[in-house]
Amino acid sequence: MTASGAGEDPRFREAAQLLAEGVEGGAYSAAALIAGRGDEVAWEGSAGHARVASLFDIASVTKPLTAALFFVLAQEGHLRVDGPVSEVLPMASPDARVRDMRFLHLLSHTAGLPAYLPLYEKVLEAERALGRPVFGTAEGHDRLLAEILSLPLSYAPGSAWEYSDPGYILLGRAAELAGFQSLDRLLKEKVAGPLGMRDTCYLPLSSLSDCETGRIIPTGWSELRDREKSGEVDDENAAAMGGVAGHAGIFSTARDLFLFAREILRARRGEGRLLGRPSATRMTARVTDPPGCPRTPGFDTPTAGPDAVSQAGRLAAGNAVGHLGYTGCSLWIDLDREVTAVLLTNRVVFGPGNRRLSELRPRIHDAVWKGMER
Repeated sequence: MTASGAGEDPRFREAAQLLAEGVEGGAYSAAALIAGRGDEVAWEGSAGHARVASLFDIASVTKPLTAALFFVLAQEGHLRVDGPVSEVLPMASPDARVRDMRFLHLLSHTAGLPAYLPLYEKVLEAERALGRPVFGTAEGHDRLLAEILSLPLSYAPGSAWEYSDPGYILLGRAAELAGFQSLDRLLKEKVAGPLGMRDTCYLPLSSLSDCETGRIIPTGWSELRDREKSGEVDDENAAAMGGVAGHAGIFSTARDLFLFAREILRARRGEGRLLGRPSATRMTARVTDPPGCPRTPGFDTPTAGPDAVSQAGRLAAGNAVGHLGYTGCSLWIDLDREVTAVLLTNRVVFGPGNRRLSELRPRIHDAVWKGMER
């Protein structure tokens, strides 16, 4: 098994070999990788049954796109990054501390909300009780959202951090209310469209022709849905909401995500098509409260510590920003050197317990960082 690439660039021979090893070793059955500097792609390759133009369920890599959408709406005056969440969303939590929750807290995972809850089970309970379809409908969306709006907090907003899917579900709903459109339409109109990300969307099966669906990379069998997931979101909470949510649900290509990273870098120079320089700067800077938080309003940063092995690689710059997705996707941007690495895989096709990518991914990223130095 060999990886296919755009030319045999010796700088990225190791990256290509590792990408192919992932297929052979069962880390995934399909992968695409792009390495770039500034505005230009330096190398691209694929392995398994993927091509660089293949469409992947990017799972939580949805979150930086949701954050970018939020900042665009803030630039337009529809939302405020430091504004109270309760001014936009009908918070129903019995916890009085929700009054102190700001959108910045949701963006940086410091709001006090839990990491993950299988809220789709509540939707299925309602479906069984009512005797009609609820999962995947507008009613399922509303029921799951209502559960989050009623959650008590684990800690006071801004006092600690915990990666939170529910927080980004709330961000997605706030964007819909502020933008007067559904999240999928907002993504297309305000982020993907202006940046030329022509393949990036929610619900790809609704927009692709039958002959184009072969570009979609499957993510495996769903016991809950009793079918193969290909073109429908892997995340069950997002599926219960109809496939469109702020935390997961976007499908994209490596090329499109490179265009997104390019916008972040351009905007930090004041040359963005979508984001202003203040927005891009804030979106890529670690929050100061609580002290030591590794999150920015939209991104993660490499795991720090002498013995830590970040998924961004041992050679990742300390000021890099990026994000991982549960399905096996990742995006990392070295802000100083303006180097981007986009790695998309379907590691969950072999089951959610498949952890082989965790050992391989840092090595692939290190091969990219090394290649860009040569």
